[in-house]
Amino acid sequence: MGRKDWYYVHFPKLLIKRLDQFLQTPRAKSMGMSNKPELLRHIINQFLDEEEAFYNKMNYVSDVILEMKDRDHVVFTFNKESQFKEIVNASVKRGIDRDQINVLLIHTKEQQKFIESIEVQNVNSLFNSQDIIIIPADESFYEDGSFSAVPTIKSIGNIVELAKQKSKNGLNILATLPTKLIEQGRYEDALKLENMCNKGIKEFEIPVTIQCIYKAIPENLEDRFSEYHDLIIKREN
Repeated sequence: MGRKDWYYVHFPKLLIKRLDQFLQTPRAKSMGMSNKPELLRHIINQFLDEEEAFYNKMNYVSDVILEMKDRDHVVFTFNKESQFKEIVNASVKRGIDRDQINVLLIHTKEQQKFIESIEVQNVNSLFNSQDIIIIPADESFYEDGSFSAVPTIKSIGNIVELAKQKSKNGLNILATLPTKLIEQGRYEDALKLENMCNKGIKEFEIPVTIQCIYKAIPENLEDRFSEYHDLIIKREN
């Protein structure tokens, strides 16, 4: 859907006729659809719901992480520590397998938990060689309660330059950046921060892939989150 010609796709005349006929039916009206764009949006949303349901039923979320494409931006939630560790380790493994720098964009209070969850061999050497780097998410928040994505984007930019110097294939980021805002109920601010980061990472010349990890996402925020992420994977048990 990122293709520029998406809005110019031509439909067969018979299909258009049938769509017009369907839009005149009581069923279409009961579903709140009165024109073809609304019908197409409904079909696309149904497809996305089916895709997310498929991924959410997978026993091993690590399969999804390892198969993520570069420049994807995906949300993963967890309900227990084993799920948390699975996400962390799969993310780090993905970065290693693709010869990318692993970046932990996390709050200072979370750092020890993340480090202790990494179970790959020679983890200390990965930190020493800067194949794993921590960016403190706290640097985007100020004492007066305000926030800015600028410090974070700048830090990511510096690591992008490091990756180019090391001939790496990109950055593989595991992030909890808006967690603080969500915990405070500042949902609009969390969305704003997500949007700012989402736009910022697309400007880098090498791939920057992001996996956001949360304990949970409030239901009234989930639909909005889908605007800034390619997929949301919820672990229900």
